[in-house]
Amino acid sequence: MNVLVAGLSPRDEAAFGFFLSRSMKGWSWASTPAGRGTVLPKADLLVADLVALGLAQWSQAAEAELLRVLQGNSAVLLVPSNDQTWATMNPVTVKQHALVWLRKPYGTEDMRMALEKAAAACQQAAAPPPAAARAKPAPRSPGAVPGAATLSEGPGPVTPTAPPVARSPQERPVLPTVSFRSPASLPQVVSHDASDEVPGLSAQDLQTRLAGLPDSGRHLFLRKLAAMLMQRQPFEARFTVHNSVIFHPVDGWVASNTPMMVIERVCQSDALAAAVTVREIEGSQAEERAHRLGMPLRELDTFLWELATASLDKKSGGAAGSRLH
Repeated sequence: MNVLVAGLSPRDEAAFGFFLSRSMKGWSWASTPAGRGTVLPKADLLVADLVALGLAQWSQAAEAELLRVLQGNSAVLLVPSNDQTWATMNPVTVKQHALVWLRKPYGTEDMRMALEKAAAACQQAAAPPPAAARAKPAPRSPGAVPGAATLSEGPGPVTPTAPPVARSPQERPVLPTVSFRSPASLPQVVSHDASDEVPGLSAQDLQTRLAGLPDSGRHLFLRKLAAMLMQRQPFEARFTVHNSVIFHPVDGWVASNTPMMVIERVCQSDALAAAVTVREIEGSQAEERAHRLGMPLRELDTFLWELATASLDKKSGGAAGSRLH
């Protein structure tokens, strides 16, 4: 089985390759870039992140776009941790296209079960329909010549000359547009277990946590961030001339070329936070700018959880006099 991976981060790609080489013997994989409007090449099976495809939430338009992007491919689709909208998709359509939902965060066993379920659905869809039961010939009238057929009976049964040849899954053509990498070519990876994943934090949850803090005047950047996210409008936070973070609350993604350590320092220092500028941008412009600046997309909820954990779950000291470089 050849698997095409779309929209995963480099780390998750490496972990997926490590998992596949150890848990799914005989399977191979390749990766392809993913973004809004990307049409994915044909493959035995796809593993695609809906956030990276710009389809974090279901709608009739998003469903139509997803089916266009998949081009009839069966797929394991990675769903944002807090999303419930894709569960409303017509189950008949889901079954017809052999789609399997996998909610993030997930572990290796979750991925294995999803791949096996999708592969079984693929094989079931590719199997020929059962042959129609051959009608038993009507009794012949006395005196009829053996082997002769009347007009009402139609022609007699034909004996097949050879049984049909069963084709094995290995005879499927290999993807012509991608070269599959061997496990030996993968970078150093960490086992992709559920313990490696982080839970999510919504904008509403972040705002609730901030409201419960005893000092309502601190954490300037996180408060500004929560307020902007609740407006449901894409925006960009600029830390320096060259470093920024782009947020898309509706589609549930964030893109950044700023080191996480720098962002955490800003969250812990109101003096640094005061220098950060924020501007609203259009949705299409947000993703276009992220791609132009080479910013990888990631899930917004996990990003917020990491910031809250680093800034609110531990004492922050000494950051007020820090400088951004």
